[in-house]
Amino acid sequence: MLERGALERFVDEYADHAYAFALSLCGNEPDARELVQEAFVRIFDKADLYDESQPLSSWFLTILKNLFRDGTRRCERRLKLSLDAPIGRDGLTVADAAADPREEAVLDRLEREESSALVRRALSELPPAARAVLTMVDAEGLGYEDAARVLGCPLGTVRSRLNRARALLRGRLLAQEEATR
Repeated sequence: MLERGALERFVDEYADHAYAFALSLCGNEPDARELVQEAFVRIFDKADLYDESQPLSSWFLTILKNLFRDGTRRCERRLKLSLDAPIGRDGLTVADAAADPREEAVLDRLEREESSALVRRALSELPPAARAVLTMVDAEGLGYEDAARVLGCPLGTVRSRLNRARALLRGRLLAQEEATR
């Protein structure tokens, strides 16, 4: 069983890594802070379940990823915004404010938005580990070395996970495309 002092040192040393990882998963600061806080509370509550033969950081990241997976619907709800949502008293909507000043064709813009939605949906269907590595490296621009540090795994493991995650995402996107035909 972990002693409280060891857990407190871990929190102090690992807080920045945990927050960076949570932010890459959630995409917004309030949810990332909440996720990290809940994960740290969980390791204190479940310290008696820790297998000391495994790295504490791996156990913690597993808890953090599982909490994210369980709270994904809540995060997604906060990130969604209707194009018809008013943003002012003058009746201006999100769609009005987002209009391209170069008079881009509406159909082109809608097609791009639909493609983004398909990618987000396909990404949300991936296992948490695949979504995490894709989010960190491809969406957030973290280097492989930084991702390895955050995930607590070797650089080669990050590369292989990223390769598999990209293949999974590609497969999901192709399946969605076939389903819409």
